[in-house]
Amino acid sequence: MRLGWLIVIIGLSLNGFGQDGVLPLEHFVSQKAELLLKEHAEEAHPEIKPYSFWTIQHYTEAPDSNLDFVRTAFKRQEKTYIRVAPRIGVNGFNQGGSTFNQGIRSIGGLAVGMGIKNRFYLNVEGMIGYETPASYYGKIIDSLGVMPGFGYVRRSSDFNQLTILAAFKASKQFEFFAGRGKNFIGEGYRSVFLSDFASNYNFLRADMHVWKVKYMVLYAQMRQSHDYPDRMHPLTDKYATMHYLSLNLTKWWSVGAFESIVWESEDSVMKRGFDFNYLNPAIFFRPVEYGMGSSDNSLLGFSSTIRPAKGVTLYGQFLLDEFLFGEWSSSMRKVITGDSTTLTGYWANKQSYQLGVKYIEPLGWKDLSVLAEVNIVRPFTYGHSNPRQSYVHMNQSLAHPLGSNFIEWVQVTTWQPGPWRFALFSTYARKGYSNQIAFMGEDPLISNREHDEINREHGNFLTQGRRVDVGNLRLVAGYTIIESWNLRAEAVVHYRVERTAVKTRDMIYFGLGIRTALWNNYRNL
Repeated sequence: MRLGWLIVIIGLSLNGFGQDGVLPLEHFVSQKAELLLKEHAEEAHPEIKPYSFWTIQHYTEAPDSNLDFVRTAFKRQEKTYIRVAPRIGVNGFNQGGSTFNQGIRSIGGLAVGMGIKNRFYLNVEGMIGYETPASYYGKIIDSLGVMPGFGYVRRSSDFNQLTILAAFKASKQFEFFAGRGKNFIGEGYRSVFLSDFASNYNFLRADMHVWKVKYMVLYAQMRQSHDYPDRMHPLTDKYATMHYLSLNLTKWWSVGAFESIVWESEDSVMKRGFDFNYLNPAIFFRPVEYGMGSSDNSLLGFSSTIRPAKGVTLYGQFLLDEFLFGEWSSSMRKVITGDSTTLTGYWANKQSYQLGVKYIEPLGWKDLSVLAEVNIVRPFTYGHSNPRQSYVHMNQSLAHPLGSNFIEWVQVTTWQPGPWRFALFSTYARKGYSNQIAFMGEDPLISNREHDEINREHGNFLTQGRRVDVGNLRLVAGYTIIESWNLRAEAVVHYRVERTAVKTRDMIYFGLGIRTALWNNYRNL
């Protein structure tokens, strides 16, 4: 009898897929999807992720032999089904360089999914994990009190994660998603709008696709430490509403607009909960915020994507946290007028920039993609005078993993012939940190009011403070063992160097393991 049940479970698992309803937010998987969408990229609005099964089905033909994974994932399931699939991850490593270390990362869990006639999908999965991290990553975990991308670390090395997704296609134009997970807005490897770096959060998302427009509204419930960095607990609830509009102006040029508002659930005056003033999916937040006399944290962003040739994409994002034109243009005005008394470097000039290019199958090289981008985030960006309203969740940035006050260069090359997976990730970042004199605006979790301690209204600049340069070179080679689980055997070589004015530390990391690759694992920090 037990053997019979085991055979049934294995059969259900092998017929399953890693997630039901949407494509996993994992780099290799996303690149596979971009290969499929190459002919219809402008129509699909690929900056809104995760992609739904319906998006891929609508814009792609039957996959060829090099895209077996996508065939497994996106063949139309017109029948009702239930699937069971495991979550597996075992990785061991040796670390050399300035510090020697050995460790292991293990993850185990189970996912149950169902689909009803390619109209409704439900996926529920739970995981528990244990990790003895590389030395630099352990410092990041200690500083945040969380395992990045997962949640709070328990008993120094244990962590867990719950993911839930319900997806419903109401009509040709409307798709709805609800559950506990992550979202991403952008064409690049990073995003200055919304990334998948932080832990899972509860959300409700609606996508509307009409004519040349795709519009997304996202309602989210998040959590934040009450007295970071002094204490990680207690946790308090906060909420966010985000809108993103993508418009195709021509076949080769599209533009986008992003806005977000973050507010705490309860303050010293009242318990607000979810503020229904921000429920309207088609309204701009600034007029509402001013009308309420609110001090909630609002962000506004713009994006542009140009596709000058087949497979080539030029993309950019520009985000405004706060903006005063007179202060923003003061440097230019000082140069033009020659007035040395003009004050520059206003602390509330809080902006983020991204500029990048990617090339899919360059020069006809099948299954290859290349990406290069630059990310710039000014001091104090994403922060707020009330740190519980900062643009963070569970102590992790909702946008770029490095927070603020940095400049970063990223290059990613990915090649996926058949079941093989090869990638080279290289990053170089310069970030300014606080010193003994003042807070330099590098951490959105710290109140923006900190700048007032020494009256630094002006004189602020990018990478101000104690500068730290970090370079990463990470090579990944993998082989997909079970397509329907996206189960891969992987080998990793990672070289990291960290340089300050007085000291240089380096690390070389060799890892080997096996895992169900259904989420991004950002280690190049």
